[in-house]
Amino acid sequence: MIYVISFISILILLKISPPIFRFIQYRNSSYYKITKNKFSKLNKGELGEYLIWKELQKFELGGGKFLFNLYIPKPNEETTEIDVVLLHPKGLFVIESKNYNGWIFGSENNLNWTQILPMGKGKEGNKEQFYNPLRQNGTHIKHLKRILNDSVPMWSIIVFSDECTFKDVKVSSDKQFRVIQLHQLKSAVNKLIKQTKKDLFSYSDVQWMYDELHPFTNTDDEVKNLHIETLYKNKKT
Repeated sequence: MIYVISFISILILLKISPPIFRFIQYRNSSYYKITKNKFSKLNKGELGEYLIWKELQKFELGGGKFLFNLYIPKPNEETTEIDVVLLHPKGLFVIESKNYNGWIFGSENNLNWTQILPMGKGKEGNKEQFYNPLRQNGTHIKHLKRILNDSVPMWSIIVFSDECTFKDVKVSSDKQFRVIQLHQLKSAVNKLIKQTKKDLFSYSDVQWMYDELHPFTNTDDEVKNLHIETLYKNKKT
């Protein structure tokens, strides 16, 4: 009887206090266990990464493992930062998170894409340019292959927030479902996994890649600050 009352009390508490439930859910997530980012201090970019994990967490049940914020060294002593990597028996998913709002314009052939924050009633507001995310993630994959192996199959996926609107985003048909919004992510990854009939990696392969890449998530502040300085200097990642 005591256990029944306790269980009911917990349900009532969760219903009354959804922030508490969200906090507990966050502390149990792979994202928190790897990044140790505090829920109350998540910035916009970190929130986007966590939401990506929430969409894809079911793939952990199929042998998938996540890594976040990998600072991969380049030969020129700079680094390239990868937001999210999902290591899975069916392939390696390299995910660039764009937790943006507003209107998005861009083509796969453009050097830069554009974000416009509308002022209301269809009027254009502030314009911001950002480096072509397809090229950006291409750089990530290039250096990731250098660390692992050039033959490792990798999928490039660019994920924009559901809070933005694609006004004029032009990519070729084979890349369309890889430049997507958050609500499309789970089905896109599921489609790629189903297309891959046989496992490409064993569980031990996945663990080996995880062990090889995990040290790049443990980066000190000096490397991070240098990476940010380089971003401002070169306007790309």
